[in-house]
Order: sequence, then structure tokens, then C-alpha cells
Amino acid sequence: MRLNLRAKVTLTVSLFLVAVFGVVMYLTLSRNVSQLRSSINEQSKSFASLATSPIGNTFVLYQDSGSIKITQQVDQFLSLDPDVTAVRIVSVDGEQVYDSQGKFHPSINAGLAGTFKPRYVTNKGGYVQQIVQPFFEDSGAHRYAVVYDISTGRVERDVNDTIRQILYAGVGILIASIIVTSWALNVLFVRPLRQVSRSADQISAGHYNQQIVSKNRDEIGRLARAVNKMAESLKGDIVKLQELDKLKSEFLMIASHNLRTPLTVMRGYLEMADDASTVDELKAIVRTIEESVTRLHLLAEDLLTISTLEAGAASLTTTSTEARQFIDSVVDEFRLLAEKKRLRWRFDNDVPAAAKLNINQANVRSALGNILDNAIKFTKEGGSLTVRADAADGQLRVSVADTGIGIAAEELPKVFTMFHRGTSTLHYDYEGAGIGLYLTKLIIERHGGHVAVQSRAGHGSTFTVYLPLATMATSVAASGDSAAPLGLAAHRHGA
Repeated sequence: MRLNLRAKVTLTVSLFLVAVFGVVMYLTLSRNVSQLRSSINEQSKSFASLATSPIGNTFVLYQDSGSIKITQQVDQFLSLDPDVTAVRIVSVDGEQVYDSQGKFHPSINAGLAGTFKPRYVTNKGGYVQQIVQPFFEDSGAHRYAVVYDISTGRVERDVNDTIRQILYAGVGILIASIIVTSWALNVLFVRPLRQVSRSADQISAGHYNQQIVSKNRDEIGRLARAVNKMAESLKGDIVKLQELDKLKSEFLMIASHNLRTPLTVMRGYLEMADDASTVDELKAIVRTIEESVTRLHLLAEDLLTISTLEAGAASLTTTSTEARQFIDSVVDEFRLLAEKKRLRWRFDNDVPAAAKLNINQANVRSALGNILDNAIKFTKEGGSLTVRADAADGQLRVSVADTGIGIAAEELPKVFTMFHRGTSTLHYDYEGAGIGLYLTKLIIERHGGHVAVQSRAGHGSTFTVYLPLATMATSVAASGDSAAPLGLAAHRHGA
């Protein structure tokens, strides 16, 4: 049989209280019975001590004239203690010479009858059943002893009544204690725990908005808050998983497009190669196929670089680079592309001639190239593009501002995430796999810098790259200009 938490707690508490009650009752009854027995025995002893002398003197005085006076004296004392049932007088040799009940009893032990001190005979319960009290005459003679027979029936009945009363009261207190304790445990512990358990079950069933309202400041309250925190964490993780699943679907669509397009071009031109009649036609076909191969190669290189940077396994080989000349060379690669699209172009390079960077030139060139390429790609013909570079607070700052389509506010937090595109995945108005800015962020952060963006939909965007400047005399890692980048192509157009 399976018991719920409340039943288990009630059973445990009940067994504990019963055990405690049993011990307490045993000790209480033992003490009370012992005290009652001691009190009754002392009462009987006191009675015998007080009555012996008057009874003995009366016996000595009237023994020759009959037993009436003696019996009267004895009856007066017997009325004082109902537990004393009979009084006998025996000689020191054990022979009975008087019995208040008129009965004959066998002789008692002479040693017991001739005692000079009171002797007490007790039963198995420890109660005094018989008292042999020596009687000394006024002359000092010791010829007799007074024997008192004591009944324990009334005493035992009183003891049993006392035990029953204590037991009844104890059982009542025990039951009340169990009820009150079970109620208190249920209110203070079981009910909050059951609430936490039910909420946890609902959370495990997928109801992640379930919250536990607990005013407890103890471990149960902390457990409730932990469950709430777990639910929030699970909800956040599920949202992330849903976003990842969405990104996966988008990536499959984007990747299939970016793979299918160059492959389709290559296949078409390979079919055209069969019909080429001149060397010039064949060379043109080969150049077109080469461009498609380059696009596929760059996509593969980007994915490999992202994987390497995310794993953090590759050591970044850097070289000391003059910042001003490096920025000039990167921007010049895109000037003709912007002019070809008839964009208004402005480039301000205010970087000091002595400023140097410790960078992997190919990686940083690709990162800045992604930003420049996007600015040109997402700006319509006739728009403007402004590039500014300067140095301040030990950092190189390069900003690229365009008047392109801009980015919606809700999309800004996702700009630097993998496979994110500013345009719908169902419409390929612009080329790109959605990994350029994510790769840029990885590269710049690997160099100790960071990337920021400001944008409004329909009003253009401004991307700013910050890179730490090196000292004039040293570099972070000595290396030649031929240092290999992390799998990146040194020149690329298209993020």
C-alpha cells in the first residue's frame, strides 16, 4: 500500500508520540504507584506504632476479666484505619492469646514474635500485609507482641483506579497531541511541499508559466523559489531551443540557396563549355565557374573559421601592424565597389601615424570587410557611405555609416547572431548566408575588442569596431607578415 506524504508524516508523528507517551506514562505510573505504596505502608506502620501501647496495656489490665474491654479498645483503633482487618496478641513464644475476630491462628515463629523491633511482612507487590509490633509493659517486661493483619484490597483498587484515570487522561492527551501536531505539520510543511510538488508536476508537463506563491522564509520557501527559477530557466531554454530550431531551418534554406546558386551556375556553364567554339569563349566560361568556386570556398572557409574560433582551440598569430596604413588598405578595397554602385563616398582617417595594432591582418581585414560589404550591399544606388577612423583612450575606432535599409529595433539584438539575416529567409533580395557579422564579432572579440551597432529601419545603420592599440615598441606575439589566418580568405566581398 502506497501512502502519501501526509499519511507518512501523520504515521511517523503518531508512532513517535506513542513511544514518548509510553515512556512518560510508564515513568509517571511507576512513580505514582511507588509513592502511593510508600504512603500506605508508612500509614500502616504509624498506626501500629501508635496503637500497640494502648492495646497492650488494656490487654494486660483486663486479660483476666474477659475480652470485652480489650475488644472495645481494639475496635476504636480499627475504626481509624479501615485497611487493618484484625489485631492479634501473641506471646513471645508465638502462641496466640487474643484475636479481635475471635479466630484461632497457628503459632507464629518465636523469633518473629519475640522481636524487640517492629517486623514487617510484605507481599509481592511490596505492600505490608502484616506487622509484628513488640509490646513493652511499664515495668519493661517484654511478654507479648501485637500482630496487625492488613488488607491490600482497597489499596490495590485505589491504585488501579488511579492508573486507569492516568491512562484515560494520557490517551486523550495523546490523541489531541497527534491531531494538533498533524494539523500543524500539514499546515507548516506538508501543504507547502504538496504545492511545490503539484507545481513541479505542472512544470514537467510543460506549463512553464506556473509559479509557486510561498510566504515561507525557510527551506520550503527556498525550494519554492528554486522551482520558480527552474521554471523560468526551462522556459528560457525552450525559447532558445525554439530560436535555434528556427535558425536551423533558416540556415538550411540559406545554405541550400547559397550552395545551389553557384552549383547551378557551374553546371550550366559546364554544359555551355561543350558548345564553346573558341578559346575566348572557353576562358570566359572558366572565369565564371572560378567565381562560383570562390564563393563556395569562402563559405566553407567562413564556417571552418567560426567553428575554430568558437572552440577556442586555435592560437591567434598576430603581427605588429601600422594602424593607419592598414585601415587605408582595407577601405581602398571597397572604394571602387561603392563607386560602381554610384554611392556617395567619404573616408576620414584620423589615426596617428605612430599607432600600431597587434592583429592577425587577414582575420581583421575580413571582419572589417564584412561590415563595409554589408554597408554597400544594403544601401540603394544614390545613397551615401561614410567611413571614419580615429584613435582615443588606447583604442582604434572604425565606424561605417550608411543610408541603407536599416535594421528594425526588434532585430538589433540578433544582428550578431549566427545565420541571422536582416531580410526574410523566403526572399533573397540580398546575397549572403547570415554568418558575416557573427564571424566579425568573433574575430574582433578574439583580438580583445568589440563591435557596436546603431540603426533605424529605413534610415541606415552605423557599425563601429573598437580594437586595442599596442605600444610602439612591443607586440603581443612576434610573427611574420606571412602568418596564416584562422582559415579565412584574405580578400572577400560578400558576407
